[in-house]
Amino acid sequence: MIMQNIDSWIPSVFYFLGGILLGLVIELIIFARFRRSLSRVKWKGFTIISNSLRGIPFFWFLLLGSYLAIIYIPADVLNLDPTFIDLIARGFFLIFILTFLAILAKMTNGFITHYSGRTEGALASTTLVTNIVNLIFILLGFLIIIQSLGIDITPLLTLLGVGGLTVALALQPTLSNFFSGIYIIAAKEFSVGDFIRLDTGEEGYIVDMTWRHTVIRPPAQYDIIIPNLRLASASVTNFGISSNEIQITVPLGVGYESDLEYVEKVTIEVAIQAVEQVQGEKPTTLPYIRYHTFSPSSIDFNVNIYSKNLRDRAKIRHEFIKLLYKRYKSEGIDIPYPTTIVLSKPLT
Repeated sequence: MIMQNIDSWIPSVFYFLGGILLGLVIELIIFARFRRSLSRVKWKGFTIISNSLRGIPFFWFLLLGSYLAIIYIPADVLNLDPTFIDLIARGFFLIFILTFLAILAKMTNGFITHYSGRTEGALASTTLVTNIVNLIFILLGFLIIIQSLGIDITPLLTLLGVGGLTVALALQPTLSNFFSGIYIIAAKEFSVGDFIRLDTGEEGYIVDMTWRHTVIRPPAQYDIIIPNLRLASASVTNFGISSNEIQITVPLGVGYESDLEYVEKVTIEVAIQAVEQVQGEKPTTLPYIRYHTFSPSSIDFNVNIYSKNLRDRAKIRHEFIKLLYKRYKSEGIDIPYPTTIVLSKPLT
């Protein structure tokens, strides 16, 4: 009798242990060799796929083994009703589908991250995009759960439509920022890593875009949080679109007695020296000056210097002013300053 009871448990134990064993073999041997072979392929997508599937084969076979073990439990121990068996099957299938959706979401976010960094003009990999992707798969999973429970989703969709309209009216500012963020990304005017300057003066590198705001980080390493609606409607200078070189403009003035040709020669030499001192090489684009105004006490001009990156902009300006002051002093070039004559009594 005891042997008969033990024999009746063999199928359940066999399926459960078989699921574990088969899952380990596929995960640790077959899938491991598959990942090693993919590592020799240059396409990054294979790595994204293999990382998304890590641990999944074992989990799926454990799930299958557990389901079969429950189904084959001896009837004298646990006499399962057919309706309950069908419910168990639905539950295990639902877990499988939700796991599959989670894998797809992970793969999608992985490919977005990869191609946004390698392909020019590709969709930026931001918190906003990944949140949208995750939300889509969560909604799919929710609808699958509702459908598997035998609930008609048509009234639910109608309710969601009415409720969505109410929420949209209540959260109009938030939704404005959300859709502004989608517009910014779709229009490809900015991307993560660009250096931008707003018409209100804020400037920095774009480090992230969320569903509500964009984060920019100035060279001083603090974060500025800008609502997406404001960013979409602002006049923005994007230094990351056309060229990697950044122009630095320094306004100056020299006295009327100065030799302007010699001033131009000396100023350009000092500008080249400042760039070379900061960046270790001569500038690709040579600096130049442009005279523009006869002021009351000086002839004014702008010095235009080019830096190969934004990081060195302030340092180049700093070194240029120090070197130029020293050089002007040694060359006898006068930098005048305004003077005011105060009369103690009216002229007669």
